[in-house]
Amino acid sequence: MRVGWLADRASHVGGAELTQAEFRAAAPEGVEVVDCEPGERWECERYVVQNCVTFSLGDLQQMEGSPAVKYWHDVGPHLQPGVREWLDENARAVCCSMIQAKYMGLRDFKLVPPPIDLSPFAAAENGQRAGTVSVASWRNFGKAPHKVAEWAAERGVEVDFFGGGVLAPKGSVEVPYSAMPELLARYERFVFLPTVIEPFGRIAMEAWAAGCEVVVNGLVGALDWMDSNDPDATFRAIEDASADFWKLVLS
Repeated sequence: MRVGWLADRASHVGGAELTQAEFRAAAPEGVEVVDCEPGERWECERYVVQNCVTFSLGDLQQMEGSPAVKYWHDVGPHLQPGVREWLDENARAVCCSMIQAKYMGLRDFKLVPPPIDLSPFAAAENGQRAGTVSVASWRNFGKAPHKVAEWAAERGVEVDFFGGGVLAPKGSVEVPYSAMPELLARYERFVFLPTVIEPFGRIAMEAWAAGCEVVVNGLVGALDWMDSNDPDATFRAIEDASADFWKLVLS
């Protein structure tokens, strides 16, 4: 079966790009994932729409009559005219959190979290925990490192910032993703206080899995999952996310 894959080509790898790659790598046997580029003609049996800022309404209309799934990594900013309306009417919506779905006003949707491998974070040990950390890709004002700094100043604590980007706080250190489990395991507390919605926020979930006390606000979608009364169920939902996603695509 040929499954068309619509995804913007990003200039840097963030949470959405990691999630897309993880879903794609988990394609079941017998599924051929086909890249669909904006402005080209496609012929596939089913379609998956990821981030799609570069796709026009005319591009998406090629999918009419074929089953399509739209995985919402964001809340649909900057889409070309008519694209959001077409997706709402013609594609099955899949959200990564209830916070995201409510913010977008979606009523008919499925809920599938990003398929993060949490086992390295849950297993990480790095001596005695101490201090507070904040990690993000500091590329837009909505990540709001100043809010973390204000939170820390009010409590008289220091925060170690990690992550790159043009808006990274002074002294913020960029570290490879592979080093993140051991890094988080060093800290007692993780803080992230964005001023715009973070539909999921995988680093918050990773900090939670690593055993940090997690301080976030109601704009972080991962809060839905971390606040569950059954942490084991949250781990299972993350673990089963790829399989659940492909069931929706192929059903």
